[in-house]
Amino acid sequence: MHSVSAHRAFARPGVPASPCHGGLRAVLAPAAVAVAMLASSATAQVHADTGMSASHAERRRESAEHVSFAATGDSTLDLLIRAAVEDNSTLRAARDRTTASRARVRPAGTRPDPNLQAGLITIPVAKPSLTDDNFTMLMVGVQQSFPWPGKLALRTRAATLDAEAVDAMLVGARLAVVRDVKAAYYELAYLDHALEIAERTRTVLAGVIRVTESHFGTGTGLQQDVLKARVEAARLAESATMLVEARVTALAGLNATLERPGDTPVRPAELPARLARAAIAGNPANIRFATGTLGSRAADSPLPPVATLQALALAHSPALREHEARIAAQAARVELARKDYKPDFDVMVQYNHRVAYPDLLTAQVTIPLRLQKGARQDQALAENAAELSALEAEHRASVHAINARVASLASDIERNRTQLALYVKAILPQARAAVTSTLATYQAGRADLLTLLDLQNTVFTTETAYFRALSDFAKAVAELEQLVGTEVIP
Repeated sequence: MHSVSAHRAFARPGVPASPCHGGLRAVLAPAAVAVAMLASSATAQVHADTGMSASHAERRRESAEHVSFAATGDSTLDLLIRAAVEDNSTLRAARDRTTASRARVRPAGTRPDPNLQAGLITIPVAKPSLTDDNFTMLMVGVQQSFPWPGKLALRTRAATLDAEAVDAMLVGARLAVVRDVKAAYYELAYLDHALEIAERTRTVLAGVIRVTESHFGTGTGLQQDVLKARVEAARLAESATMLVEARVTALAGLNATLERPGDTPVRPAELPARLARAAIAGNPANIRFATGTLGSRAADSPLPPVATLQALALAHSPALREHEARIAAQAARVELARKDYKPDFDVMVQYNHRVAYPDLLTAQVTIPLRLQKGARQDQALAENAAELSALEAEHRASVHAINARVASLASDIERNRTQLALYVKAILPQARAAVTSTLATYQAGRADLLTLLDLQNTVFTTETAYFRALSDFAKAVAELEQLVGTEVIP
């Protein structure tokens, strides 16, 4: 890049012009025009470079600001996600950082400001005068620094790529907020269902207690049966208390993400129908397993293969996009460090006005000598190259970590699907049938109370575990989508 300074004669009214003023101006005028044309060309190039960068950055900004999220199919959840994306302070901070990073792009490709010079030169000390000595002058000039060609473009490229990295951070922050809202909402869905199950179980136990009291009153039962039934009811109350307090915590976490009071109520949460269908077939008869061996996964998985998910993560993960942008920016800085072996230079143009003698024009070029390149340029290049190597190593480590996490989440999702299939296909129907049968037998006085209570506890635990697995399935999907950067279940 090149630029030059503009300069003007310092004229004093009432002072006679030097006889050679016209000749000097004739020499100065074409030089000034040529210099101005060169400056205009260089400035236009810088503006073109930074203009393209600004336009590109604007497109990136719009892309980051309008990262869409697929509708979940739950209007309440969609509204919560939208509110969090619009109002969350973490996202506001990320947006402000993108604005700050974009504001650094154009200055990075701009030359240093010129220095204006003005002063009096060689005034006699013994008898100050502007006319007695032919070396006494009034001076005005401009000095401009010129980076070596290519340096400004590299600085602009590095700043542009840094802005791209910050844009990727904004996308990642947005996906993290969406994941947090979904996770808290799915936890509320589990707790709401668990409380409903506890209430149904309480009703069943109340009936059992009435039967034990009736048996005891007629002399056909034992008092210890009444006490055992009441103890079981008390234990259920303990479990319900834990569920209620867990719901308070989950609600507070959701409201914290939404930045509103922690006790702000939310309508009873339900898992979106799309996820419920993906987790478990609606008709138990349609549930199948991949093989007949013990430990086989549930068949008909909606999840793409792990290799496909890992490829999606490599293509869409905001964390990897950030790493790649920072690596490219550091590569530009390495190239800039190589160019720093080439010196920048300063151009100074000065107009000297002498009152009683002809005016003078001075032009000067200053070039620093690279006499300490071993201590300065070599070390700067080594520093930037080492930082580039470190970023590349961190990127490779992140790729491996993301691949491992994708595989782990996919395994969690399949495990939850298999658990749900087992609950629906076998465990729950058999446990409920056993409770119904044992209760009828106990009412007839032919069954043991402990067996009935144990079976009822199994039903409560299994029904609760069913919704736990369903919630964990949905949360694992939400985390996988945040990690991959795109939707994974249609």
